[in-house]
Amino acid sequence: MLKIVKGFTLIFLGILLIACEKGKITSSLSDFKDTTLEKVKANLSGLPFLGRFIKLHPAPKELYKKTEEKMALLNLSQAKDLYPQEYAELSKKWERAKAYYKKKYFLSAEKVLKEVLKSAEELLNKVEDYNRNLKEKALLKYKEREKALLEKSLKGEKEIVKVRLYLWRLKNLIELGKYDEFEKELEKTPF
Repeated sequence: MLKIVKGFTLIFLGILLIACEKGKITSSLSDFKDTTLEKVKANLSGLPFLGRFIKLHPAPKELYKKTEEKMALLNLSQAKDLYPQEYAELSKKWERAKAYYKKKYFLSAEKVLKEVLKSAEELLNKVEDYNRNLKEKALLKYKEREKALLEKSLKGEKEIVKVRLYLWRLKNLIELGKYDEFEKELEKTPF
């Protein structure tokens, strides 16, 4: 009996919201209407007899997949350490988008997913720029160190091999993105 009353209440609320004209209400009320209508449709679509007559907004599967991939890349990157506040806000939005998607509020999920995807791409670009700058600085230091070591008069083949191995190690640390280790190794001498 309670389910029937809830069902009729939802139907009445849906009809009432559909009857509102968009031109006479503000955008926030329009958004409220859209989200409420979407929630009503999602709840009514689960009812046995009524559900087959209700069409939900199509699921944004591709957008969800792209956003999920970007968030996975962000989790692997240094974004959490470099930009903790932005990363935390983005994670909250991502959780909200996943909750909407799970509840079949696909229109709301699509809006939030677009925001998350855009923000995730921007944050990834920030991290890439940061790493690129670190790499450029490390390469400049490497070239200076290489020039200084190769200009030295090296005694014997053993010293030449030590210098080459030392420079090779520095170059590999740069390529691996281990700039802290690079700085520590840079302080050491190959002899």
